[in-house]
Amino acid sequence: MKTCPTTKNTTYNDDIPSVASRTFLDIFASPSNERLKLEFEIISFRLFSVNWGGPVDRPTRFIRTVVLESPVAWIQEPNLCEAPATSPVSHTTNQLRNPNNHTHNTMDTLTSLALAWLAQRTILPHLNLKPPTSPLTTFLLLAILIKTLLTSARKLLFLCKAKSLGCANPPSYPHKDPILGLDLLAPTLKSVKNHTFVSEMRSRFARHGNTHYVLALGRWVLVTCEPENIKCILGTKMDDYPIAGPRLYAALPLLGPDSVFTTNGAKWHHARGMIRPAFVRDQVADLRCFDEHITNLLAVVPRDGSVFDVQALLQAMTMDSSTDFMLGYSTNSLRQPSPEAEKFLEDFEFGSAQGAKRARLGSLSFWIPNRELEAAVGRIRTYLRFYLRRAIEEGAAEKKEKERERGYVYLDEVLKMGLSEDHAIDQILSIIVAGRDTTAAAMTSAFYYLARSPEAVEKLRSEVKEVEAEIGGHDGMPTWEQLKGMKYLNNVIKEGLRLFPPLPTNSRETNKDTILPVGGGPDGKQPILVPKGTPVRWSLDMMQRRKDIYGPDAEEFRPERWESRRVGWDYLPFHGGPRICLGQQFALTQMSFTLYKFFKVFKSIEARDADLPLLIKSNLTASFANGCHIVAVPA
Repeated sequence: MKTCPTTKNTTYNDDIPSVASRTFLDIFASPSNERLKLEFEIISFRLFSVNWGGPVDRPTRFIRTVVLESPVAWIQEPNLCEAPATSPVSHTTNQLRNPNNHTHNTMDTLTSLALAWLAQRTILPHLNLKPPTSPLTTFLLLAILIKTLLTSARKLLFLCKAKSLGCANPPSYPHKDPILGLDLLAPTLKSVKNHTFVSEMRSRFARHGNTHYVLALGRWVLVTCEPENIKCILGTKMDDYPIAGPRLYAALPLLGPDSVFTTNGAKWHHARGMIRPAFVRDQVADLRCFDEHITNLLAVVPRDGSVFDVQALLQAMTMDSSTDFMLGYSTNSLRQPSPEAEKFLEDFEFGSAQGAKRARLGSLSFWIPNRELEAAVGRIRTYLRFYLRRAIEEGAAEKKEKERERGYVYLDEVLKMGLSEDHAIDQILSIIVAGRDTTAAAMTSAFYYLARSPEAVEKLRSEVKEVEAEIGGHDGMPTWEQLKGMKYLNNVIKEGLRLFPPLPTNSRETNKDTILPVGGGPDGKQPILVPKGTPVRWSLDMMQRRKDIYGPDAEEFRPERWESRRVGWDYLPFHGGPRICLGQQFALTQMSFTLYKFFKVFKSIEARDADLPLLIKSNLTASFANGCHIVAVPA
């Protein structure tokens, strides 16, 4: 086996695509046509001769070698070597087997164009052929032909590999547009606008199976609601499914490049380690950081039978408590927010909505300028930077006094880490997003279903009275252990999270060919070989409503089901595996304490939006599009 004189590789497999791609890119940078002509002629006759072990002395031999044999040869031995560090096309051969990867498609396109150019310049003249079309048309037709051959060869090899591993394909959505999938894009965008996207996904699962492919702007996306597959993605094969694709497009502008939600590998481990101190038991069990804000919430709940939107109040309360916990200063949105705080809240909502829009646009979002989003994110970071700098300027005595009054403040922990301002703000924003949106959504779901379940409210009130008697009076504060011991209260929260997970769908992108355990074949029981570069989306909303998992009453709110049911991979409101939500216990404590204090003061709640459909608004997290309008009856 010969060594390529250009790339120094020890096999020919890397050389042709790497050199051809690099040479074609040089077309646009070369100052001289003579240089191009010479370079292409050298590559076409001498370099290919070296790689293929003999002189290419006849044009017909060259055609057979380059157009017919080389694509097959590139694919047959894909793991023999990698492109050298100096090559602009990296890891070429190791990616060739993937029919769905953007890197592959780009390399195939460049290679096809380069080979078509070579064929047109060096082969066709020797064959004495007179094409019936213009040179440009001939060039494009050759490029399309070569690209088709490359793609077909890849797909054929991939199918052979899948068969050899005992894998089978899952069903696919029956697209009318098999190239871009625009036939599904239009109704999807309409469902997002009408807040029916989540229910539309449920319908697609019912029609096409629990695991299937859909085409989104030219990329095949695997969607699943199988617990075993989700366990594989989040747990056993987590390293095969990094944060990438739509998830990254959505979160990056608002959360920044150093957030725990936008990083992978060592960088992610480091980001998670920086957040971990905020959620140790001592911080989670300290109810002082919640008490003031829950009291502010109760103060604005009407007691005269007026209808109010509890979702709006819960979103305000969780933002107040999150900023207080993070910064030591609250946005105070339930009382008298400052103009700066009001603008921060407005920009935060806008940034969340735009993040979801970017996720739907996919990679196109990087090519569409969004000045409004840039300005909003700039103002958000300026607002947080003000408190960061104030904390830096505070003396030790002031910090000690603040901690005594308010409890733990995460910003003080950040300052000890010696982070840059932008890095620190990325971490703070990550916790605010998680602490505000997801917790508010989870509590809203509990109120939504309790307002339609008077029997559940009675049981909950009875448990609240028992704990109240234990602590000796109406004004006493329960301990964290007492809140955790309220079984029915915790079952109410679990059931609300089951029916309305704050993050109903999520996604990753494969970084290698990998296998999911179920979903293939006619019965959906066979494993699936998922190509590298494939976006994989899963639906917790659908999984947690499946009747084959939760029984015939899966669509009903029944907290009692958790008296005998254990939590497994079929219940993941906080996700699972190494990336499980660090703030899980913090959020559950805030939810428990809020419901406890609310039903101490109010004996019942009644729905006032029963005639409205349940529409789910999909931003970075989910919320009730019509709000949650109730009436509270004082005790």
